[in-house]
Amino acid sequence: MLPFEHLKNLFGRSRARLPDEAPAERAFGVQSCLSRPMREGIALWYSLYVNDPPWRQEDPRLSPSGLPGAIGRELTRNALAEFALSVSGGARAEYLNGVLRRARSGFPRAMELGLCLGGTALRPCLDRGQLCVDVCGANAFTPTDFDGDGRAVGGIFREETVWQRQRYTRLEAHGFAPDGSYVIRSRAYRGEPGGQELPLSAVPRWAELEPEVRIQGLQGPLFAYFKNPGANDLDPGSPVGASIYGAAPTVELLREAEEQWYLLRWEYRSGKRKIYSDGEALRPEQFDDELFMRGRFTADGSLFETFSPAFRDGALYKGFQDILRRLEYAVGLSYGSLSDPQSVEKTATEILAAKSRQRTTVKAIQESFQAALEGLIYALDAFASLYRLAPEGDYELNFSWGDGVLDDPETVRQDKALMLQEIAAGITSPWEYRVAFKGENEETAKARLAKMGT
Repeated sequence: MLPFEHLKNLFGRSRARLPDEAPAERAFGVQSCLSRPMREGIALWYSLYVNDPPWRQEDPRLSPSGLPGAIGRELTRNALAEFALSVSGGARAEYLNGVLRRARSGFPRAMELGLCLGGTALRPCLDRGQLCVDVCGANAFTPTDFDGDGRAVGGIFREETVWQRQRYTRLEAHGFAPDGSYVIRSRAYRGEPGGQELPLSAVPRWAELEPEVRIQGLQGPLFAYFKNPGANDLDPGSPVGASIYGAAPTVELLREAEEQWYLLRWEYRSGKRKIYSDGEALRPEQFDDELFMRGRFTADGSLFETFSPAFRDGALYKGFQDILRRLEYAVGLSYGSLSDPQSVEKTATEILAAKSRQRTTVKAIQESFQAALEGLIYALDAFASLYRLAPEGDYELNFSWGDGVLDDPETVRQDKALMLQEIAAGITSPWEYRVAFKGENEETAKARLAKMGT
């Protein structure tokens, strides 16, 4: 079987399983937007993310590398490194700012889960009278409806709780009815959905919830859905987001990385210095259990031979780094994010191209996450009005993502050197250099150069 075909089969063989959607679909009369390939894909991506990939079933010697989670964390770290969000206005804006300050610590988790699993839902909820934001990954949210702009406007949330040593599950369906009203419906079950259905009042945590609520006048859903902005190469026709790991080619690279890492570790383990000896000429206290291999190797007991092979770690390490760089290219990271930056020589042009690729990736993630946050704040504002949590009033959103998130000192030095070369070649003007690295605008830069006589 070809490697690509082999990896395609892995999408249906992951041990991770999503909750059964059939009971929810029957309970609410809706249909999930997850196709079979997407459900199998999410299960595989989840198994990768929690370091339990399906190929470990075939070869338990392959230790988890942690690379899938590292990829998500690295992109999240870069995207949120200089992120700032505030709401300006009156009393309503001040209230929303307070909610967002409490919720901000969950944003990295929401982005990382969305990138690694394809999508994450952010849902406002009331907890002891306080408005909070719940982060729901693929196991806790199933989209059921999208509008023409690709925005999720319907879905089913799954919540579990334990009371008196018994596990209970609540399903909460959101969506717009044909008359334009927004409908929230809830069902509670003992154990898994599809089992014994109970009234919401049977569980103290949900006792105050209504089985069905209809709200008029909403322009958007009471949740937000962040999805990885990359194309869905697993199911191109699906509106659901796909993981940054994508389909089989990138997953195959993750497998190759674990196999190569195993070979590198095995090289060190198998190549450790050993002394083979019959042991008749040595006393027991002279033996080191890790160094000596004792046995009856010769007839006269005269064997005393050192085994000290040359390591092949250089070639294996280079192969590992080559796979990491292919992974970096596949997920939109710059070289050196996962791989060893010193493992290969790169020209200034190649370095700038790699940095540009990561900037483009991160910018797309930021734009997608900002759209989700705008939807979240709309939902928070609607909650504040519905439950009279704060005075009515307009507000204005202020997003800042920064512009130096990827500029480390070495990169800046290389950028400056390249621009100076372009100035010497007549490709770039000196004032552009001042704008780029001195923080001046065009008018100021040209004026200062004129004073310098250049």
